[in-house]
Amino acid sequence: MTTPRHRKDAHSFNLDGTTASDGTEPGPAEEQGGNASSISEETSHGKIEVSPKTISHIASRATQQSYGVVGLTSRHARPGWAELLRREEEYKGVVVKFSGGRVIIDLYVVIEYGTRISEVARNIMSSVKFAVESALGVPVVQVNVNVQNIRISE
Repeated sequence: MTTPRHRKDAHSFNLDGTTASDGTEPGPAEEQGGNASSISEETSHGKIEVSPKTISHIASRATQQSYGVVGLTSRHARPGWAELLRREEEYKGVVVKFSGGRVIIDLYVVIEYGTRISEVARNIMSSVKFAVESALGVPVVQVNVNVQNIRISE
């Protein structure tokens, strides 16, 4: 087992409980990703559009409030060398994709050392799914949690 500071592999957790630990991004979200740039709904009073950045902020806030999460990191960060994003950039640690009116979310997180990673990831998935579905009324089909690093609290 490696120490937390030298961790080189990323772990991904999916809503169905499967784990991908090969350091690559999970594939199902890319296969189902649509080409819509926002969620829109027509009503008798007009049109409502929700941008991916808005969904990213909702998901980011739900992630930050989850137990064991130190912060979000960029999806382009090398595993084990992930830098935490500043508060105003946290949405960059969230990737939102659309598939037939449904939402797919990829999160890139840093988790507290000593917590059970799989349990923290499940809690994140549940919190993010609930927050986004409650706010938008749109089904979230996948929440993929990519653990980029673990940190020891100081």
